[in-house]
Amino acid sequence: MFPVMNSAHKLNGIAFILMLGVMLIYSLPTVVTFGKTQSWADASDLFINGQLLRQFEDYYDKGFFLRNPSIELWASGQYLLFREGSSGVVLGREGWLFSNEEYRLPNAYQQTLSSNVAKIAEVEKTLKAHNKRLILLPLPMKLDVYAEYATRAPDSRSLQLYGDFIAQLGHSRIEAAPLREVFLAQKDRQPLFLRTDTHWSPFGARLAAQELARQHPELIGSATYSSHRVAEKNLAGDLSNYLQFAPGLAPEHFKPSPLTVFETLKDNQEVSADSLFGEAEQPIMLVGSSYTKIDDWNFPGFLKESLKSDLQTTAVEARGPYFAMQQFLQGEQLKNPAITTVIWEFPLRTLLSEEPITSGWQVAVNQFF
Repeated sequence: MFPVMNSAHKLNGIAFILMLGVMLIYSLPTVVTFGKTQSWADASDLFINGQLLRQFEDYYDKGFFLRNPSIELWASGQYLLFREGSSGVVLGREGWLFSNEEYRLPNAYQQTLSSNVAKIAEVEKTLKAHNKRLILLPLPMKLDVYAEYATRAPDSRSLQLYGDFIAQLGHSRIEAAPLREVFLAQKDRQPLFLRTDTHWSPFGARLAAQELARQHPELIGSATYSSHRVAEKNLAGDLSNYLQFAPGLAPEHFKPSPLTVFETLKDNQEVSADSLFGEAEQPIMLVGSSYTKIDDWNFPGFLKESLKSDLQTTAVEARGPYFAMQQFLQGEQLKNPAITTVIWEFPLRTLLSEEPITSGWQVAVNQFF
């Protein structure tokens, strides 16, 4: 028979009671603070469905004094043993960081690729029905352009993904402005992607705008815009959020990326009747993701400069290119006859998702047919 403890030492009970008392005293201010953040008009509903308890658990966990040291200790051990960061980032050479998203090649490679091209074709069909031309601007992946800084080799098909995508777009007769070749040719002149971020640098954004204008000179207007450097700053980068180990173990990965901030203004800008009493016609609509939305990259500004034309923008951060296009298709701007060309900024890493078409997307596209 296994030994059975019939009684515990009295000191164990005392220590346990003391620990409970200490945790109760420690937790009381947290409970009071949490209560002040809540709208008690909805508290009963939140309590019934369990949301209130989950919100408190999340609030308490983030403020627990042992949380951050414990996470750092665990992450430091992971780095020392495997030279890895937390889930979400892949450590590269010389302080470069890559998103693990770019390593996730779908198992159903061809099916995923065809599905995305089919969705894009649906968008083009909808735009054509409203007398609008679609030009896709596929952004190459950071891992593809700067593969020499990767310590973990990607699947060989990842490097073929851009070419396969462009080929399928051509087969479906969807207009596109490929960027991969010019990015590979120009990548050593200026960093086209930020070392610690998933996004391109302002130099990458400017190169993309210039290349689109070169491939589609028919879009170039007569207005003159100029981009000027207005600031220099350091950006920690979104990928640094996944660095939870002690900075002293690999300080090169915690070094922020230098960022040049640009501003684009129209040359000899004059006050006109349009600017006073209405909007001048803008024939180009730019639809995009965070590469377009975030002001630090200044992509809409560089596009105005390269195309010598003003433009309208629909962009959403952290939701991907399909969400922004869905907003455009469901909005009033789709019916605006002044908009004749839609440029769709489309990060290639979107193709690495195997998520099915959402019902909202299907409604947005199909409601016009």
